[in-house]
Amino acid sequence: MSGVNRTVTGVRASARSFVREPFTVVLLVVLPAVSIQIYGVGMGQFPDVGIFAVDGSVATVGRITGAVFATGALAGVLGLFQMISARYADRRLAICGFRGLELVAARFTTVAVASAVVGIVSTVSLMALVDDPVGAPVVAFAGLALAGAVYGLLGIVVGSVLPKELEGSLLLVILADVDNVFASGLFRIEDSITQFAPLAHPHAIVTQAVVEGSLATEHLIPALGHLSLFALLSVAAYTYQVESGGDA
Repeated sequence: MSGVNRTVTGVRASARSFVREPFTVVLLVVLPAVSIQIYGVGMGQFPDVGIFAVDGSVATVGRITGAVFATGALAGVLGLFQMISARYADRRLAICGFRGLELVAARFTTVAVASAVVGIVSTVSLMALVDDPVGAPVVAFAGLALAGAVYGLLGIVVGSVLPKELEGSLLLVILADVDNVFASGLFRIEDSITQFAPLAHPHAIVTQAVVEGSLATEHLIPALGHLSLFALLSVAAYTYQVESGGDA
């Protein structure tokens, strides 16, 4: 079996393990729409009296925030499960002849595909639920997929430190929620603080795409910087877990 075939086999195995869990699939479809609507309705209840540091409809910004949260949290949990699965399964695959590069490629391709799928679901839900038409749906999807990729990689890092499904999932959801508060721009928090929030730049990309129909180019490089940082950390975490046989 060639290296490409082994990588494809690994991706298929990871995908099958995901779709075999009906609750996870339902969560993937339902959570983005529910999160977008809850954030939008909740924020829309506040009177626009200058409390929030936003331009335009607070409800729309709330729905955008819900989309970014759902994408990040879901992708993060999927990344966590990938890491937990890799602790022992990939060690055995390595013994069976799979190369380290092939195992890494399979896991990270799965995270990338999952982030794209979550991004598509969130984009479609956002387009259906916001009051005004989405200005640039493709750019909005790119921003959401970027948020998912960042948190998918973060999920791998968390899984190497806290390899427990319940505790790790709760930690990632809390991180995504707090991160989203900084990223949303709803509150007057200094840019010197918010720029370090992993979701801040993807959130800005999605917001400008939805509201103005354009690409927030000034946020693209910082967003890719966060993605590169978490990619390096997740590769290090994955390599350590496979080489150590899953012993933390």
